Amino acid sequence: MEKFLRKLYKKFSNFDRDYYLRDVKTWLGVRELKLNKKILKEFYENYQKVSFLEFLGDVKDIIYFKNVFDFIPKNAVDDWDLWYYLRFLEKEKIIKVKKNGKVSVLKKEILNAIPKPQTEKEIKRKIEKKLKIRLKEKEPVINVFKKFQDFVVKAKWDQMPISTGSAIFLVKKILEELSLNKKFLFIGDDDFVSVILTLADPNIECTVIDIDEQLLGCIDILASKFNLKIETKKVDIRKEKFLGEKFIGFLCNPVYTEKGVKEFVKYGKNQLGKDGGVVFLEVGGGDIGNRFLFLQDFFTKENLIIEEVIANKIYYPWILLHKEDKVISKRLFSMIDKKVVTKNPKIGATLYIFEYLPFKISRVKFKKSIYSYL
Repeated sequence: MEKFLRKLYKKFSNFDRDYYLRDVKTWLGVRELKLNKKILKEFYENYQKVSFLEFLGDVKDIIYFKNVFDFIPKNAVDDWDLWYYLRFLEKEKIIKVKKNGKVSVLKKEILNAIPKPQTEKEIKRKIEKKLKIRLKEKEPVINVFKKFQDFVVKAKWDQMPISTGSAIFLVKKILEELSLNKKFLFIGDDDFVSVILTLADPNIECTVIDIDEQLLGCIDILASKFNLKIETKKVDIRKEKFLGEKFIGFLCNPVYTEKGVKEFVKYGKNQLGKDGGVVFLEVGGGDIGNRFLFLQDFFTKENLIIEEVIANKIYYPWILLHKEDKVISKRLFSMIDKKVVTKNPKIGATLYIFEYLPFKISRVKFKKSIYSYL
């Protein structure tokens, strides 16, 4: 199926380019420029061309959305982009577009190759059924698996578990964005997101790397017990730069320092291939502050395009991990009841989702007005 999808991508690249070059000359601000075909081709190759995995992500949206017009707000595009995909996929007999805006998939095999999105309720229900427990979304995620293994957080590696609800949300977003059933990488996973992900969709393959052998052993126990496609490997990313294989995306939750974010993200990007990939980064801004401007510059240099920034969904329940945690807890206890403090978030994090563009782009130079849609 992957070979078929690659051929499909090549066909779409030609179809999309040819239609775009024909249509763009008639658009607002462009028709007056009267640009030659060479300039328009340069423009398309640098700014409009999509990678293989981005193409599959768009196909995924088309085949799984109940209403194809949801494609427009989800991807922040317009109806021209939607039409190109609908026309091409119908022409290739992949889908049939109905008059009510729904799509039926004619080539069913494609559904096995592209992971299906799931709601948080669906994910929660599956985990509860498989583990035979009731999930408490505000509790630390490590509590979900405590009857199966004995993982203990370690302050020296700044391990701090997110809430169970946060982990479920992360899995929902990964399932939304993964565009092919190929290996996904976790750079550290003391939140056991790899386990929740593969419990929710057993077809997904993951590799988890971490410096903590005990954590990896706990994940191995869970993978064996529930027959999950998770491979673990002890790695210190400061010393080992390449894993010897390529992935379609990765999740990292690094130490919340400028250097920590850069090291984890750069390491993960180096494990992605020529097809592109999707990058999930969890990071809190409290300690980084205005230095996030430097991180924005870093993301650009690494060819990472911000697709989505999500706040208010990931947080860490209260915990005493570091010495300084006792100081701030004592201050809060003097103002607010201890039971209230310990039942509420300790740290909040933002989820950044990037598209890794696997080719460099250049600025196409020509004169135009602010109203030229080119």
